[in-house]
Amino acid sequence: MFSRSRLLQLTEAMKGKLVVVYGDIVADRFIYGTPKRISREAPVLILRQYKDDILLGGAGNAINNIASLGGLPVPVSVLGSDVPAQTLLDRLAAQGIDCGGILRAERYATPTKVRILGGMPHARRQQIVRYDIEDAFEMTAAEEEQFRDVLRDAIGMSHAALISDYGYGIVRPQVASTLTRFAHGKPVTLDSRYDLLGYPGVTAATPNEEEAAAAAGTSLWNGEEEKIGEVALTLQQGLDSEAVLITRGSRGMALLERDAREPLLIPVYGTDEVADVTGAGDTVIATFTLALAAQASFAEAAKLANYAGGIVVMKMGTATVSNDELAHAIERDEDLNA
Repeated sequence: MFSRSRLLQLTEAMKGKLVVVYGDIVADRFIYGTPKRISREAPVLILRQYKDDILLGGAGNAINNIASLGGLPVPVSVLGSDVPAQTLLDRLAAQGIDCGGILRAERYATPTKVRILGGMPHARRQQIVRYDIEDAFEMTAAEEEQFRDVLRDAIGMSHAALISDYGYGIVRPQVASTLTRFAHGKPVTLDSRYDLLGYPGVTAATPNEEEAAAAAGTSLWNGEEEKIGEVALTLQQGLDSEAVLITRGSRGMALLERDAREPLLIPVYGTDEVADVTGAGDTVIATFTLALAAQASFAEAAKLANYAGGIVVMKMGTATVSNDELAHAIERDEDLNA
Protein backbone atom coordinates (compact mmCIF):
# COMPACT_ATOMS: atom_id res chain seq x y z
CA MET A 1 0.00 0.00 0.00
CA PHE A 2 3.05 2.27 0.29
CA SER A 3 4.84 3.78 -2.70
CA ARG A 4 8.61 4.22 -2.62
CA SER A 5 8.48 7.30 -4.83
CA ARG A 6 5.79 8.90 -2.66
CA LEU A 7 7.70 8.24 0.59
CA LEU A 8 10.89 9.64 -0.93
CA GLN A 9 8.95 12.69 -2.11
CA LEU A 10 7.64 13.24 1.43
CA THR A 11 11.11 12.80 2.91
CA GLU A 12 12.38 15.57 0.65
CA ALA A 13 9.33 17.73 1.45
CA MET A 14 10.09 17.48 5.18
CA LYS A 15 13.09 19.73 4.68
CA GLY A 16 12.49 23.30 5.77
CA LYS A 17 9.19 22.65 7.55
CA LEU A 18 8.80 24.61 10.81
CA VAL A 19 7.61 22.63 13.84
CA VAL A 20 6.85 24.16 17.24
CA VAL A 21 8.12 21.90 20.05
CA TYR A 22 6.54 22.68 23.41
CA GLY A 23 7.98 20.36 26.00
CA ASP A 24 10.30 19.36 28.81
CA ILE A 25 13.92 19.55 27.66
CA VAL A 26 16.04 17.04 29.56
CA ALA A 27 19.80 16.67 29.83
CA ASP A 28 20.83 13.12 28.94
CA ARG A 29 24.24 12.69 30.54
CA PHE A 30 26.37 9.66 29.65
CA ILE A 31 29.45 8.86 31.74
CA TYR A 32 31.71 6.23 30.18
CA GLY A 33 34.39 4.25 31.98
CA THR A 34 36.66 1.26 31.50
CA PRO A 35 36.60 -1.50 34.14
CA LYS A 36 39.43 -1.10 36.62
CA ARG A 37 38.86 -3.54 39.48
CA ILE A 38 36.39 -4.61 42.16
CA SER A 39 36.28 -2.18 45.07
CA ARG A 40 37.58 -3.21 48.50
CA GLU A 41 34.90 -1.06 50.09
CA ALA A 42 31.94 -2.92 48.57
CA PRO A 43 31.32 -5.60 45.92
CA VAL A 44 31.08 -3.04 43.13
CA LEU A 45 32.98 -2.41 39.94
CA ILE A 46 35.35 0.57 39.80
CA LEU A 47 35.48 2.35 36.44
CA ARG A 48 38.13 4.70 35.12
CA GLN A 49 36.17 7.52 33.44
CA TYR A 50 37.24 8.41 29.92
CA LYS A 51 34.23 10.31 28.54
CA ASP A 52 31.38 12.50 29.79
CA ASP A 53 28.67 13.66 27.37
CA ILE A 54 25.59 15.83 27.92
CA LEU A 55 23.08 15.40 25.11
CA LEU A 56 19.63 16.77 24.31
CA GLY A 57 16.97 14.52 25.83
CA GLY A 58 13.19 14.56 26.21
CA ALA A 59 11.72 17.33 24.09
CA GLY A 60 15.32 18.30 23.31
CA ASN A 61 15.78 14.99 21.54
CA ALA A 62 12.64 15.60 19.48
CA ILE A 63 14.03 19.04 18.58
CA ASN A 64 17.35 17.47 17.65
CA ASN A 65 15.69 14.86 15.43
CA ILE A 66 13.55 17.43 13.63
CA ALA A 67 16.73 19.37 12.84
CA SER A 68 18.64 16.27 11.69
CA LEU A 69 15.75 15.34 9.39
CA GLY A 70 15.97 18.74 7.74
CA GLY A 71 13.12 20.44 9.57
CA LEU A 72 13.26 23.73 11.44
CA PRO A 73 12.33 23.25 15.12
CA VAL A 74 10.92 26.15 17.14
CA PRO A 75 11.54 25.19 20.81
CA VAL A 76 9.32 26.53 23.60
CA SER A 77 10.48 25.36 27.01
CA VAL A 78 12.23 26.17 30.31
CA LEU A 79 15.81 25.48 31.37
CA GLY A 80 17.61 26.27 34.59
CA SER A 81 20.68 28.46 35.01
CA ASP A 82 22.95 25.48 35.63
CA VAL A 83 25.77 23.87 33.66
CA PRO A 84 23.59 21.22 31.93
CA ALA A 85 21.23 23.96 30.72
CA GLN A 86 24.07 25.98 29.20
CA THR A 87 25.49 22.88 27.53
CA LEU A 88 22.12 22.11 25.95
CA LEU A 89 21.64 25.69 24.79
CA ASP A 90 25.10 25.65 23.24
CA ARG A 91 24.21 22.47 21.35
CA LEU A 92 20.99 24.00 20.05
CA ALA A 93 22.71 27.25 19.06
CA ALA A 94 25.45 25.31 17.26
CA GLN A 95 22.76 23.94 14.93
CA GLY A 96 21.37 27.40 14.26
CA ILE A 97 18.20 26.75 16.28
CA ASP A 98 16.51 29.88 17.65
CA CYS A 99 16.29 29.54 21.44
CA GLY A 100 14.25 32.71 21.98
CA GLY A 101 11.28 30.66 23.18
CA ILE A 102 13.27 28.98 25.97
CA LEU A 103 12.85 30.63 29.37
CA ARG A 104 15.80 30.56 31.80
CA ALA A 105 14.71 30.17 35.43
CA GLU A 106 17.18 30.23 38.31
CA ARG A 107 14.67 28.52 40.61
CA TYR A 108 14.54 25.47 38.33
CA ALA A 109 17.12 22.69 38.10
CA THR A 110 17.37 21.26 34.60
CA PRO A 111 16.21 17.60 34.74
CA THR A 112 19.23 15.39 34.18
CA LYS A 113 19.28 11.65 33.54
CA VAL A 114 22.73 10.33 34.36
CA ARG A 115 23.68 6.98 32.84
CA ILE A 116 26.94 5.28 33.80
CA LEU A 117 28.26 2.83 31.23
CA GLY A 118 31.18 0.42 31.46
CA GLY A 119 33.24 -1.16 28.70
CA MET A 120 36.27 -0.63 26.53
CA PRO A 121 36.26 2.55 24.38
CA HIS A 122 35.93 0.67 21.08
CA ALA A 123 33.64 -2.11 22.28
CA ARG A 124 29.96 -2.17 23.16
CA ARG A 125 29.32 -0.43 26.48
CA GLN A 126 26.89 -1.77 29.07
CA GLN A 127 24.72 0.56 31.13
CA ILE A 128 25.43 -0.19 34.78
CA VAL A 129 23.23 2.27 36.62
CA ARG A 130 21.16 5.37 36.02
CA TYR A 131 20.15 8.10 38.42
CA ASP A 132 17.91 11.09 37.77
CA ILE A 133 18.26 14.65 39.03
CA GLU A 134 14.69 15.94 38.96
CA ASP A 135 12.81 19.13 39.69
CA ALA A 136 9.27 20.42 39.09
CA PHE A 137 8.72 23.77 37.44
CA GLU A 138 6.06 25.82 39.21
CA MET A 139 4.69 28.11 36.53
CA THR A 140 3.39 31.50 37.64
CA ALA A 141 0.29 33.12 36.17
CA ALA A 142 2.48 35.68 34.39
CA GLU A 143 4.63 32.91 32.89
CA GLU A 144 1.51 31.04 31.74
CA GLU A 145 0.38 34.11 29.87
CA GLN A 146 3.86 34.55 28.41
CA PHE A 147 3.90 30.97 27.15
CA ARG A 148 0.45 31.33 25.61
CA ASP A 149 1.63 34.38 23.68
CA VAL A 150 4.79 32.61 22.50
CA LEU A 151 2.89 29.50 21.42
CA ARG A 152 0.23 31.50 19.58
CA ASP A 153 2.87 33.36 17.60
CA ALA A 154 4.90 30.19 16.99
CA ILE A 155 2.03 28.07 15.63
CA GLY A 156 0.99 30.98 13.44
CA MET A 157 4.29 30.86 11.53
CA SER A 158 4.86 27.08 11.66
CA HIS A 159 3.57 24.08 9.72
CA ALA A 160 2.91 21.84 12.74
CA ALA A 161 3.36 21.53 16.50
CA LEU A 162 4.62 18.83 18.83
CA ILE A 163 3.82 18.55 22.55
CA SER A 164 6.37 16.56 24.57
CA ASP A 165 5.22 16.15 28.19
CA TYR A 166 7.68 14.36 30.48
CA GLY A 167 5.93 15.50 33.65
CA TYR A 168 8.31 18.22 34.86
CA GLY A 169 5.67 20.95 34.95
CA ILE A 170 6.66 22.91 31.86
CA VAL A 171 3.88 21.47 29.72
CA ARG A 172 0.42 22.30 31.04
CA PRO A 173 -2.82 21.31 29.29
CA GLN A 174 -4.33 24.79 29.72
CA VAL A 175 -1.25 26.31 28.06
CA ALA A 176 -0.89 23.63 25.39
CA SER A 177 -4.51 24.23 24.36
CA THR A 178 -3.25 27.46 22.75
CA LEU A 179 -1.69 25.30 20.06
CA THR A 180 -4.89 23.42 19.24
CA ARG A 181 -6.94 26.62 19.42
CA PHE A 182 -4.79 28.52 16.95
CA ALA A 183 -3.56 25.65 14.75
CA HIS A 184 -6.35 26.22 12.19
CA GLY A 185 -5.99 22.77 10.66
CA LYS A 186 -2.25 22.38 11.16
CA PRO A 187 -1.28 19.07 12.83
CA VAL A 188 -0.61 19.10 16.58
CA THR A 189 0.87 15.88 17.95
CA LEU A 190 1.22 14.66 21.53
CA ASP A 191 3.62 12.52 23.52
CA SER A 192 2.71 12.56 27.23
CA ARG A 193 4.31 10.24 29.75
CA TYR A 194 1.72 10.53 32.55
CA ASP A 195 -1.28 12.58 31.34
CA LEU A 196 -2.11 11.28 27.89
CA LEU A 197 -5.83 12.08 28.02
CA GLY A 198 -5.26 15.56 29.45
CA TYR A 199 -4.80 17.17 26.02
CA PRO A 200 -8.10 16.82 24.12
CA GLY A 201 -8.20 18.22 20.63
CA VAL A 202 -4.73 17.21 19.48
CA THR A 203 -4.49 15.83 15.97
CA ALA A 204 -2.67 12.65 16.97
CA ALA A 205 -0.88 11.02 19.90
CA THR A 206 2.08 8.61 19.83
CA PRO A 207 2.18 6.66 23.11
CA ASN A 208 4.05 3.41 23.63
CA GLU A 209 2.07 0.31 24.63
CA GLU A 210 2.60 0.79 28.35
CA GLU A 211 1.51 4.44 28.29
CA ALA A 212 -1.46 3.67 26.03
CA ALA A 213 -2.70 0.81 28.20
CA ALA A 214 -2.34 2.84 31.41
CA ALA A 215 -4.31 5.75 29.93
CA ALA A 216 -7.02 3.35 28.72
CA GLY A 217 -7.24 1.72 32.16
CA THR A 218 -6.11 -1.72 31.07
CA SER A 219 -2.93 -3.70 30.37
CA LEU A 220 -1.13 -5.06 27.33
CA TRP A 221 1.25 -7.46 28.97
CA ASN A 222 1.77 -9.61 25.92
CA GLY A 223 0.89 -7.09 23.24
CA GLU A 224 -2.45 -8.79 22.60
CA GLU A 225 -3.45 -8.10 19.00
CA GLU A 226 -7.16 -8.20 19.84
CA LYS A 227 -6.80 -5.54 22.56
CA ILE A 228 -4.51 -3.08 20.82
CA GLY A 229 -7.40 -1.82 18.72
CA GLU A 230 -9.63 -1.38 21.76
CA VAL A 231 -6.94 0.60 23.58
CA ALA A 232 -6.30 2.80 20.54
CA LEU A 233 -10.03 3.46 20.12
CA THR A 234 -10.38 4.43 23.79
CA LEU A 235 -7.56 6.95 23.40
CA GLN A 236 -8.81 8.27 20.08
CA GLN A 237 -12.27 8.87 21.47
CA GLY A 238 -10.94 10.29 24.74
CA LEU A 239 -8.77 12.80 22.89
CA ASP A 240 -11.21 13.32 20.01
CA SER A 241 -8.12 13.04 17.82
CA GLU A 242 -7.78 12.13 14.16
CA ALA A 243 -5.35 9.31 14.88
CA VAL A 244 -3.48 7.38 17.56
CA LEU A 245 -0.12 5.76 16.80
CA ILE A 246 0.95 3.19 19.39
CA THR A 247 4.60 2.14 19.32
CA ARG A 248 5.09 -1.53 20.21
CA GLY A 249 8.84 -2.16 20.32
CA SER A 250 9.77 -5.31 18.42
CA ARG A 251 6.15 -5.66 17.23
CA GLY A 252 6.29 -2.41 15.27
CA MET A 253 3.40 0.07 15.43
CA ALA A 254 -0.39 0.19 15.43
CA LEU A 255 -2.14 3.16 13.81
CA LEU A 256 -5.84 3.79 14.35
CA GLU A 257 -7.45 6.61 12.39
CA ARG A 258 -10.82 8.15 13.13
CA ASP A 259 -13.68 6.00 11.82
CA ALA A 260 -11.34 3.10 10.96
CA ARG A 261 -12.71 -0.34 11.80
CA GLU A 262 -9.38 -1.70 12.96
CA PRO A 263 -5.81 -0.47 13.40
CA LEU A 264 -3.18 -0.62 10.70
CA LEU A 265 -0.37 -2.84 11.99
CA ILE A 266 3.07 -1.85 10.72
CA PRO A 267 5.83 -4.45 11.29
CA VAL A 268 9.06 -3.29 12.86
CA TYR A 269 11.66 -2.02 10.43
CA GLY A 270 15.08 -3.66 10.55
CA THR A 271 15.96 -6.13 13.27
CA ASP A 272 14.58 -6.66 16.76
CA GLU A 273 18.17 -7.01 18.03
CA VAL A 274 18.36 -3.41 19.22
CA ALA A 275 21.41 -1.60 20.56
CA ASP A 276 19.69 1.09 22.64
CA VAL A 277 16.07 2.28 22.89
CA THR A 278 16.98 5.54 24.65
CA GLY A 279 14.93 8.37 23.14
CA ALA A 280 13.40 6.25 20.36
CA GLY A 281 9.93 7.62 21.12
CA ASP A 282 11.22 11.16 20.58
CA THR A 283 12.55 10.16 17.17
CA VAL A 284 9.22 8.59 16.25
CA ILE A 285 7.08 11.61 17.11
CA ALA A 286 9.57 14.01 15.51
CA THR A 287 9.46 12.09 12.22
CA PHE A 288 5.69 11.55 12.40
CA THR A 289 5.03 15.26 13.00
CA LEU A 290 7.46 16.46 10.35
CA ALA A 291 5.88 14.08 7.82
CA LEU A 292 2.40 15.41 8.63
CA ALA A 293 3.77 18.93 8.16
CA ALA A 294 4.88 17.79 4.70
CA GLN A 295 1.27 16.75 3.88
CA ALA A 296 1.72 13.02 4.47
CA SER A 297 -1.30 10.90 5.32
CA PHE A 298 -1.35 9.41 8.80
CA ALA A 299 -0.39 6.02 7.40
CA GLU A 300 2.51 7.49 5.40
CA ALA A 301 3.69 9.48 8.43
CA ALA A 302 3.54 6.35 10.58
CA LYS A 303 5.50 4.37 7.98
CA LEU A 304 8.23 7.02 7.88
CA ALA A 305 8.31 7.16 11.69
CA ASN A 306 8.64 3.37 11.74
CA TYR A 307 11.74 3.56 9.55
CA ALA A 308 13.24 6.26 11.78
CA GLY A 309 12.55 4.29 14.95
CA GLY A 310 14.14 1.18 13.49
CA ILE A 311 17.25 3.14 12.53
CA VAL A 312 17.74 5.00 15.81
CA VAL A 313 17.51 1.95 18.10
CA MET A 314 20.59 0.58 16.35
CA LYS A 315 22.62 3.52 17.67
CA MET A 316 24.00 3.87 21.18
CA GLY A 317 22.79 6.65 23.46
CA THR A 318 20.37 9.46 22.68
CA ALA A 319 20.65 9.50 18.90
CA THR A 320 19.08 11.07 15.82
CA VAL A 321 18.17 10.01 12.30
CA SER A 322 19.24 12.06 9.29
CA ASN A 323 17.16 12.75 6.21
CA ASP A 324 19.67 10.80 4.13
CA GLU A 325 19.40 7.77 6.43
CA LEU A 326 15.62 7.86 6.15
CA ALA A 327 15.77 8.06 2.37
CA HIS A 328 18.29 5.21 2.25
CA ALA A 329 15.99 2.97 4.32
CA ILE A 330 13.11 3.67 1.93
CA GLU A 331 15.27 2.89 -1.11
CA ARG A 332 16.37 -0.43 0.43
CA ASP A 333 12.87 -1.62 1.40
CA GLU A 334 11.98 -4.33 -1.11
CA ASP A 335 8.38 -4.56 0.16
CA LEU A 336 7.45 -1.15 -1.22
CA ASN A 337 5.63 -0.54 -4.49
CA ALA A 338 7.39 1.61 -7.07
